Amino acid sequence: MRSYVRAEIERFLRAVDQALRRRATVIVIGGGAAALKYRIDDPTTDIDTFGALGDDLRRAIAAARKATGLPMPFERSGVADGPYDFEDRLLRAMPSLTRLTVLVPERHDLALMKTVRGDQADFAKLQAIHQRVRFDLSVLLQRYEREMGHAVIDPRRLRGNFLALVESLFPEAVTLVGKALERPDQRSQLDAFLASQAGLRKRRRQSLERQSSRRRNAR
Repeated sequence: MRSYVRAEIERFLRAVDQALRRRATVIVIGGGAAALKYRIDDPTTDIDTFGALGDDLRRAIAAARKATGLPMPFERSGVADGPYDFEDRLLRAMPSLTRLTVLVPERHDLALMKTVRGDQADFAKLQAIHQRVRFDLSVLLQRYEREMGHAVIDPRRLRGNFLALVESLFPEAVTLVGKALERPDQRSQLDAFLASQAGLRKRRRQSLERQSSRRRNAR
């Protein structure tokens, strides 16, 4: 099966935008979202969407395949579960498009959507995102505990997949997270770790702000 890189996905979506007769909105998930919004260059084999595609959008997709010569699969994902409120946090990708609005999950929501399947290739994409902009473990944990109970998957498997995600991104914390999920009444060590991480993020942000200020003053 052919794979597509970010530049090809963007070229294809521009052709879809040009072929549309009326405005349309699509929620792109999976590898397409990782490429479009989070600039991950790992190839993907298709564009998975959340929700059905309208007739005009399907016609525009067919026209884009002819115009670009890219036989790109572009369909609603057969299996897609995410945090309960993820649609309230959607972000726009490719804002220069005029008829097609492309929305993608916020990165923590995208990570939890990929956790449902638990595929190692998906975790590799998340690691690449993490290297660009670090995930916040407290956000992942909060949304996992509060917004993933509806997911159509055995809870034990989902917990195992979540711990695998944590291990891939925060290996130093996976034992603490596992203990906290088993014994919610004994999570003081995890809370202390999360507080230290929050302090580290604050110091890193302040350092970046000082560097930016010095660059502005030097001009």
